[in-house]
Amino acid sequence: MSALKVLDPDKTEVAPSQVVVTDSAFNASAGDVLVSNCNDGLLRKVKSVSSQSVASGGVSSQAVRKVYIQTEEATLEDAIASGDVSLETDLTIGEANMVQALDGVSVQDFTGRINLTNVKFDIPGVPGGSITLNGFIEQTLKPSFNLKISSGSVEVFRASMSGTLKSSITATIQANASYSPFSLNKELASWNIKRAFLVGSVPVVVVLQPKLIAGVSSNASGKVTVQVGIAPTFTTNLQLDYDRSRTTNGGWNNTFSANFALNPTFNYSVPVQGAGNAFAGLAMDIKFYGVAGPSLEAKPFINLTLNGNNGSAALKTGINGKSKVEAGFKVLGKGLETSYDGPSIEQARTFSCQAPNKCTAN
Repeated sequence: MSALKVLDPDKTEVAPSQVVVTDSAFNASAGDVLVSNCNDGLLRKVKSVSSQSVASGGVSSQAVRKVYIQTEEATLEDAIASGDVSLETDLTIGEANMVQALDGVSVQDFTGRINLTNVKFDIPGVPGGSITLNGFIEQTLKPSFNLKISSGSVEVFRASMSGTLKSSITATIQANASYSPFSLNKELASWNIKRAFLVGSVPVVVVLQPKLIAGVSSNASGKVTVQVGIAPTFTTNLQLDYDRSRTTNGGWNNTFSANFALNPTFNYSVPVQGAGNAFAGLAMDIKFYGVAGPSLEAKPFINLTLNGNNGSAALKTGINGKSKVEAGFKVLGKGLETSYDGPSIEQARTFSCQAPNKCTAN
């Protein structure tokens, strides 16, 4: 009969298909399930076991027993027959846990404010042409999870990101000639945050990977100089959930809500026909036991359409929310194997703008 084995991280080494346990009292059999909060978390099923005594160094040398375990994929359904747990955590991003940041991106510790200083996207094929982002993003977002297992399978799973997202972003478009439509996206910075919680005696390990993402697209019929911006505060809730009883989309669904106040700015000195779009927002990838699962995105955006005849422009601005789950996310349960790419959901308002700097809400 299979058993659940909770391993001591200090006595465990993990390779892709092998686990080595240094513990003279440890034993396991084929079919047992191994769990641990080592590394990004361990959840594997035992295929076979062998052991070896290895001489340790030092003056009083003695044998140390190492257990070599060949493993295969397992799910929480193999480890938990029933259980219910919820977790809410702060999204603590700063210099200390930053994985990478591009030039022009810096983060203030404690506040988590992300500053953008002349983050430049060059316009392809146009010498000296560029779209430059400046500003900041502040967030007090709280990721939360709810997991319920009953009757031997996952009944409900929810992952959400809710709270406030405050930003002040300006996009400056400059070019000395006309240019064709283009679109560029960049990952500006990323972080790695590990959290663990218990369902009964089973450690469930989650790694949160927030990312600052930005993108621009634009085109113009001639020389152009324009600056547009927003300084909104959003209250947002983005949620991806699975329900075993749901018959659509493999049981998956996404919801999004946002309330905001927008403060658009506009400066337009060289009128042409064209368009400029920009966004800078947060995405969060979620991994359970190192397996890629849900991804949530909240992206404030600016969409600008220029009218060269009279120096006017139409401005649309707001926030996009999107969520998806990768294929093969069966680490929580075999019913969660199917990928789900939820629709992008938008909440926005439009403005009519007139050169040089006036915008009126429609």
